[in-house]
Amino acid sequence: MGRLGKIDPSSYSQPELITTKHSTLQWKVDFEHTKLKGSVIHNFKVLENGLESIILDVRDVNVLNAEVISGNSSIPLNYFVSDPVEDIGAKLTLELPQGTAKGDLSVFIEYETSSNASGLQWLNPKQTLGKKHPYMFSQCQAIHARSIVPCQDTPAVKFTYNATVEHPRDLTALMSALIEKKDAGITTFKQEVPIPAYLLAIAIGDLVSKPLGPNSNVWAEEGIIDECAEEFSQTSEMLKAAVDVCGPYVWKQYDLLVMPPSFPFGGMENPCLTFVTPTLLAGDKSLADVVAHEIAHSWTGNLVTNKNFEHFWLNEGFTVFVETKIVGRMKGSKEQDFHMIRNLTDLQECIRTQLSNTPELTKLVVDLSNCGPDDAFSSVPYIKGSTFLRYIEELMGGPEVFEPFLKSYLQKYAYQSVMTDDFKNSLYDYFIGTDKKEKLEQIDWDLWLTCEGMPPIIPKLDETLANVSNQLALLWSTKTTEELVENAEVKQKISTHQLIDFLGKLIECKEIKDLTEKKIELLESTYNLKQTKNAEVLFRVMRLCIMAKLMNRMDQIIAFANSNFRMKFCRPIYRDLGKWPEAKPIALKNFESVKDQMMAVCSHTIAKDLGLK
Repeated sequence: MGRLGKIDPSSYSQPELITTKHSTLQWKVDFEHTKLKGSVIHNFKVLENGLESIILDVRDVNVLNAEVISGNSSIPLNYFVSDPVEDIGAKLTLELPQGTAKGDLSVFIEYETSSNASGLQWLNPKQTLGKKHPYMFSQCQAIHARSIVPCQDTPAVKFTYNATVEHPRDLTALMSALIEKKDAGITTFKQEVPIPAYLLAIAIGDLVSKPLGPNSNVWAEEGIIDECAEEFSQTSEMLKAAVDVCGPYVWKQYDLLVMPPSFPFGGMENPCLTFVTPTLLAGDKSLADVVAHEIAHSWTGNLVTNKNFEHFWLNEGFTVFVETKIVGRMKGSKEQDFHMIRNLTDLQECIRTQLSNTPELTKLVVDLSNCGPDDAFSSVPYIKGSTFLRYIEELMGGPEVFEPFLKSYLQKYAYQSVMTDDFKNSLYDYFIGTDKKEKLEQIDWDLWLTCEGMPPIIPKLDETLANVSNQLALLWSTKTTEELVENAEVKQKISTHQLIDFLGKLIECKEIKDLTEKKIELLESTYNLKQTKNAEVLFRVMRLCIMAKLMNRMDQIIAFANSNFRMKFCRPIYRDLGKWPEAKPIALKNFESVKDQMMAVCSHTIAKDLGLK
């Protein structure tokens, strides 16, 4: 496809020539035809004289009219859509009147989305928990905002927005903004902090809320609201810890929305309203760390944003780094380091499986000239990125030296979009006049940013908690089932996180002795796995069943794959099944039957994993 723009390879828009300052959305939600219908007014700042046209990103959007607004009058614009790129989008050209000068310019666009817009998911009442009302939600990251509004769909551009949404009277509408006014069937919203287009978000359903703290509520369908409030009861404490690490919270409200099971990610950091997967509802708060991650994004990603997705590690690596600090402040340094060690286990698995044929995507800074951000998505920017930051922190003298720098970096680039060089320059500017100057010279930037594979240096981490899971993985992989029955060590009490880590490490073992149904049954009875609600645990047990080629467990494996469409779980399950010749036809048949219930980003990547694209 080549690079679509100078600043962002995945966007046709030209932020070097024109940039969006504010957008006003007017939407009518049409559940019958699964479309958003309405308009947008973009207030642009034109950065050079004589601009001939405005280029916006679109994907399957039907533009009905475009006008320049000037005072009380408007001038119709000639417009056309061209240069479509599969799974990326197309170019909307708005031809401007001759002699358009630098400065402010407002454009009105009337349009409707396609009935299968890649950034929207429409559920019929049967697919919801309550079974009475439909539900709709969006997922715009990385480049799907262009499917719900013609826009500069690049994180290089940040804008404020207002929205007026018409929706069924008996449903609640929420957005990545503060609610300004609620009337029957009409809700208005206001986002006063500039955001990139990928943080535009909407959800409409039969939703209720419960308070989690002074500026925090959890929203969900009524059937699970109490469970959600209990699971995420530590949200305010996490927010407090994040403020301690990062500085003031600028978004005013921090709400959570627990999504339907087809939501493709663990969480999405939509400002004022984080979306989270229901697979976090483990009953013991053991998976609530995802909320710490999304809270951290309020600074790293939402306030200081990667300029394009080649530098995605500036969003996600920093966020995991802050997330581990929140865990450390709440649970102590042993848990903080164990969190990082578990992440490294996941990264190893990701590099071995998902990225085995695309080693270039294991670099920290990737080249997206011929690859969409959805196809490049992996745990590399998250875990390799956070490991790099932990390495720099240790090198500079630990948290008491590095955290003040982190705060100053976030303050310096607040409300802006950055590249890796901006971070590097900040680090040098901050430390160059101190006794840490020589330490900076030890950082091999080229090695960290461009080498493939695992992080080149793993910082020293406290392995107390990880040693238990390592030892268990060793025992279960090297001993027979009979030997394990008699072994007292396997019966020791372990935490949920140690169980998850041990099962993950077991999957990573090159060889597991005597991997039979009998051994898996012993595993299940020893750790009470048949009763567990924990999706992370179930996911790993299903993968072990596939490794053991237990065809009689196929219904259970498929049921888990269909119970949620979180990509972290369903992609590896489908990849594993795709490598098992007898199971592949079953996997393909099941995928064909459920793919229309998945969001586009999920069905697209699984189709690629299965070799269908």
